[in-house]
Amino acid sequence: MLAPLRERFGRGTARLRRLLFENRSTRQTIAKNMFWLSFGQIAGRLIRASVIIYAARVLGAADYGVFSYALGLAGFFTIFADVGINSILTREVSQKPAERSQYFATALWIKFGLLLATTALVVFVAPFFSKIEAARALIPFVALLTIFDGIREFVNSFLRALERMELEAFANTVTNVAITAAGFIILSFSATAYSLTMVYALAGSVGALFAVFLLRKEFRGAFSNFRRSLLRPLITAALPIALMGLLGAFMLNTDMIMLGWLRTPEELGFYSSAQKIVQVLYVIPGILASAIFPVLARLIGQARHRDVRTLMERTITAAFLVAIPLTIGGAVLAKPIMSFLYGAEYIPGAAAFQFLIATTLIAFPGTLVGNLILAYNKQKSVVWGVALGSIGNIAFNALLIPILGIMGAAIATVIAQFLSNGYMWHVIRKTNQFETFSHLKKIVAAGIIMGVCAGILNVLGIHVLATIAAAGLIYAGLLWLLKEPAVAELMALKQAIQPKPEI
Repeated sequence: MLAPLRERFGRGTARLRRLLFENRSTRQTIAKNMFWLSFGQIAGRLIRASVIIYAARVLGAADYGVFSYALGLAGFFTIFADVGINSILTREVSQKPAERSQYFATALWIKFGLLLATTALVVFVAPFFSKIEAARALIPFVALLTIFDGIREFVNSFLRALERMELEAFANTVTNVAITAAGFIILSFSATAYSLTMVYALAGSVGALFAVFLLRKEFRGAFSNFRRSLLRPLITAALPIALMGLLGAFMLNTDMIMLGWLRTPEELGFYSSAQKIVQVLYVIPGILASAIFPVLARLIGQARHRDVRTLMERTITAAFLVAIPLTIGGAVLAKPIMSFLYGAEYIPGAAAFQFLIATTLIAFPGTLVGNLILAYNKQKSVVWGVALGSIGNIAFNALLIPILGIMGAAIATVIAQFLSNGYMWHVIRKTNQFETFSHLKKIVAAGIIMGVCAGILNVLGIHVLATIAAAGLIYAGLLWLLKEPAVAELMALKQAIQPKPEI
């Protein structure tokens, strides 16, 4: 009797190995990449979210606002630690796998130089941007975190080019587990922003060392595989991304910096708590974009533009499939969500959350469009769009924060993202005429009905977790009843094990 069971177990194990550890077809490869990226990003961030929520509760809005402000201030400078080198490395290695060691070694030395320059900026320049004295003491630890995260992300970019996302998932999980475990221990003894920032830096070092261990052979060849001839092409290709990243850093961090100038630490805490939820959600399109980027790079290199169009239509529709219910549900359940996660003290952040959650409608598909622009090497064309969004964010923050406080900052973010991402859509449609909005009628209808049901459950006093679960089931059921094609695509992933090439 045991023999048939062993045989079935063996077949199941082989099927699982083919799905999760081999690249057999386009569909299966994307499914495998998404699984591991989801495991490393979503699972890892959920683990870390537990200590973040705990920290927000034990630190209080003011001290938590100081911690968030320090990270946001340093985040503005960390754009200099990449300037597009990571993305260019992924693209070039995907298209030229035979030269991967040479590209890795050359890009690594560029990365080391950028990390040193960024560290100097964080340590010596960032403190002058802060009007909150308590945040300045945190800057040295944030500088260390910049170095460690920069090394880990560089390794991840190379692993993505090789489509070894399982190794990236392990490295990210190690980092997040270290942050969470150390965070709970340290905060139980010393509940301060200083202690929490120190935990982040120490855990970052663990993740960086593990990432280096994974690619130890490539690091050993840092000198022998270095090619001076690759320096100029790498830097030239990265410069537009560097400018876009710099402008994007303005757009992402302007809110926190200007709130720090114009409002109180408590309001920073309220805004940051709402922003943290949305930033966790931004991982979703990031995972999808990272999963398909090597495939896009190969298809474009082979001039298979029709396949690129099909892939983009399906993935952008999938992005809206998630973003629409998040926006509607988040707007309806903002107050109970904030109260459940952070406590009643943070309910004033609910109004900002309602606007920030709406950015998923823009950022989710926008992330995929930006991915396509990079794959087509069109990054120079969208610099003006990012500049428009960045300048608009500063202008609208200056106009709205004094009047509306944190809600004004959230509104400014929505406007800025609309300007920036709208320009990117305009540019890429000249290169590839993919269609999206015509596929969204059933998704929008299901989302609206789901939102009405969630609102009724909330009025009836049903617990927010039960309401979210019920709303999710209602949404999924409606999509199934309406025979939404995107659901059929997700269900068809089980066919990805079969070795037939398809898009």
